[in-house]
Amino acid sequence: MAIRIVDFKPLDMTEEEYTLYQSIVNSYNTHTNKGSDLFRDLFQTDDRGIITLLVPPTKQRTTLEVFLFLMTVSQNQHLRLMHEQVDDIVRQFKAKMAEVDKKLAELKGK
Repeated sequence: MAIRIVDFKPLDMTEEEYTLYQSIVNSYNTHTNKGSDLFRDLFQTDDRGIITLLVPPTKQRTTLEVFLFLMTVSQNQHLRLMHEQVDDIVRQFKAKMAEVDKKLAELKGK
């Protein structure tokens, strides 16, 4: 994952998510409008680029596509975080089991 800047905020996205973001922005670019403006004031992030709050569009109009994209990115981010936590727990469990197996082998050898 890489931290990208969207609406002047850090946003952690995969390459696929960033490619989709660019595609959405480009599809709404016109001579008078910037597609990136559709993302303004719709979310807040922490220092790691994780979406901490999605804000319904109240200040300006946006599209359902943009809001659903942000919802999807947020869900994917949190799923990735949970996956990392599970992987860490499994690593710790395996290390502890290896330690227990070693002690059991030592006890059986005595």
